[in-house]
Amino acid sequence: MRLHTLVVSPSASGKGYGKKLVKFYEDYVLSHGCPELRMDTNARNVAARGLYKKLGYKEIGIVPTEFNGIPDVQLVLLEKHL
Repeated sequence: MRLHTLVVSPSASGKGYGKKLVKFYEDYVLSHGCPELRMDTNARNVAARGLYKKLGYKEIGIVPTEFNGIPDVQLVLLEKHL
């Protein structure tokens, strides 16, 4: 399964909501028989990349893309095997 977008309001930053949402995602996919998780984030999103690394996700590549009409966005591809 794949998580496309995880967004936490800047006013709620640092309160553990992102970590809790990822935990929910992991529990959900396991309960549906999916042992492999995938997601992506913008290469410039240092905070998200750090969180995902801390949670055991591996960066497996970077893909240049156009995102919502914005050219030259670098998406970091992440995956985790449970």
